[in-house]
Amino acid sequence: MASTDTKISATEADAATLASIRQTIDELDVEMHRCLIERGTAIGTLIKVKGTSRPGAAFRPGREADMMRRLVARHRGALPLWTVEHIWREIITTFTRMQAPFDVAIDQGVARDAIRDTARFLFGFTVALHGQPDASATINHIRESGTDLGLVSLDQPAEAGAWWRALGRSTGPRIMALSPYIRIAGRPADHASFVIAPELADPTPPDLELFAVTVISGDPAAAIAAAGGTILAEAGAEQLVVLPHGTAVAALAARAGFDDISLVGALSRGIAIGDTDANPVLYQRLDEAGVS
Repeated sequence: MASTDTKISATEADAATLASIRQTIDELDVEMHRCLIERGTAIGTLIKVKGTSRPGAAFRPGREADMMRRLVARHRGALPLWTVEHIWREIITTFTRMQAPFDVAIDQGVARDAIRDTARFLFGFTVALHGQPDASATINHIRESGTDLGLVSLDQPAEAGAWWRALGRSTGPRIMALSPYIRIAGRPADHASFVIAPELADPTPPDLELFAVTVISGDPAAAIAAAGGTILAEAGAEQLVVLPHGTAVAALAARAGFDDISLVGALSRGIAIGDTDANPVLYQRLDEAGVS
């Protein structure tokens, strides 16, 4: 009889423990929901104070990058980091659209499914996606809408040509971010893509700047690398070059042998974690980024 009583007591103890854990989960769910409601209230106040309905006014890529850095720094436990990132990006998109509504155009000319997955990871499931046949059509959609963002694959077929030359014109679309921002082995939605936006009303000073250039002599790769930059794309004599913010581009052009320089965007450096292949110009390793 004693053995039976012991088993019953253990079962009752397990049930009580489970009930306590479930109560804790319920309380945490309520607290998270309360915080989201409070965040919505704060955004409503922000809109009243400064107004952000004009195109490009609500996008703060530098602030968003800082949020991601802080997220990485404080993350602990078994929950995958990319799950937390996706939740945060859903929140960011939702509250940004409260300030200035936008949809997202996606370049489906290279990897249709992969770029759609990336768009959903970055922007969630409430934003409308508008599929475009190629990079140029995606940029045209952004220019014509005046409000929408776009997602364009970093790697393009030869027939795409120097598609980046359509960026950076007066009040035209520009590259504002690179996805994925956090490079980590095993993550989903890791298709390398540029986030393209209308001209930002108040852009945050970036880590990197992107330039369209025309090579007029020699091979500028060594000089660009010596300046801390890299070549991201080429089409004949046309190149898409990324350089650290503040680089003396005119002086570099004279040494490297390129001209017809046009600023076409800016980026915050991403974070690379663990055993993953990441361009060191575009990504800081975890220990270099000052997070642990």
